[in-house]
Amino acid sequence: MLAPELLYYLAFALYFFAVVLGRTTLEDFLFVPIDDAIDALQAVVLLLLLCKFVFQRAPLSSWVLAAALVLVDFISWRQSAEGWLFWLALFVVCGEGVRLRPLAAISLVMSLTTVLVATSLASMGFVEDVVSSRAGVVRHAMGFSHPNSLGLYLLSACVSFSVLRFGKNPLPDILLIGVADAVNLAVADSRSTVLLSFVQVLLLLVFYTVKSERGRGVARAGICAGVLAVFALSMYLMVAYDASSGWQSSLNQLLSGRLNLAHSYYEMQPLTLFGSSFEGFEPIYWENGEPVAFLVDNAWCHLVLRYGVVPTACLLTGMFLLFKRLVTRRRWDALLFGLTLMAVYGFTETYGIRIECNYFLFALGAELLYGPRAARGAQSGRNKAWEGLPAKPPAAARAGAGE
Repeated sequence: MLAPELLYYLAFALYFFAVVLGRTTLEDFLFVPIDDAIDALQAVVLLLLLCKFVFQRAPLSSWVLAAALVLVDFISWRQSAEGWLFWLALFVVCGEGVRLRPLAAISLVMSLTTVLVATSLASMGFVEDVVSSRAGVVRHAMGFSHPNSLGLYLLSACVSFSVLRFGKNPLPDILLIGVADAVNLAVADSRSTVLLSFVQVLLLLVFYTVKSERGRGVARAGICAGVLAVFALSMYLMVAYDASSGWQSSLNQLLSGRLNLAHSYYEMQPLTLFGSSFEGFEPIYWENGEPVAFLVDNAWCHLVLRYGVVPTACLLTGMFLLFKRLVTRRRWDALLFGLTLMAVYGFTETYGIRIECNYFLFALGAELLYGPRAARGAQSGRNKAWEGLPAKPPAAARAGAGE
């Protein structure tokens, strides 16, 4: 019988592919209009996740909480007219027994394939290469609808490569990151992903070099403080951004106006419980004078402005409890690494909390909703060297879905 987890991995791969299609300049796929192809893929993903959910074993409390989360994000989807948070909820509540390594492997293969195919098709003229400029720098999207998408998949490949090699000498990871950044800057000039790559290198060095439990405890505290600071700074600048402040203005310029945009949308209306599409307001004119109804790249600001206070509270509570569990169980693994990196990425891009990029959020289901059983399932096939733990770690240090 097909293992239920395989349904999840197939659903993740197909969803990843559907999102990729939506970010390219393709007009059709296998002679099917691109929007229809995406709808068909999403229907298959939904069916696979439904089957996975039915096969899961969990106490009644987990079923009730899962249903509540899906309902909250469904309501928010209908209110906000934007659906990626609803897809995140579906993947989270179907995460029982799922492990990190297969997701990283899928992401690595899909990201590399996406970059190679898109750039090849654009180079041969089969798809449009969207060309834009910023501060005199020419940016090529190379088959994608925006240059930042090329930077995203280069970054995604590097992150997944690091997850699969976690615990080993990070030199090959750093070399790959250097090559990806060079390509990125030469072609797409996606600065946000380049900036995050420096954070990735720093985290890789910290996780590899810190060996003592005392040192790791200090590092975990620093990681949690850093993640909290990213969220707090995002909220502060959304509410109180001041263009006359030197440091705020400089940071806004570095981030291509992201801070001013988040603040502008915050001033349009009070925060809502379940989100808003912002379609009833005057558009903001952005690059090349193009009107946009809503454009907030900071994931945390986007979350509360577009999806509302209730879904934001649900996600942040889940992330707080997940980080708390990782810290109290003295986890020092790829899951902690990835969640930290993506939380920082959320300061500049919504990709930081989208499931196709931040697949580490599957652990909200595997660790919190279905933790005990998922931990037993993942423990049986774990490679202890990944965490730098002894062959038989104390029970408190044994991890669940992290690998």
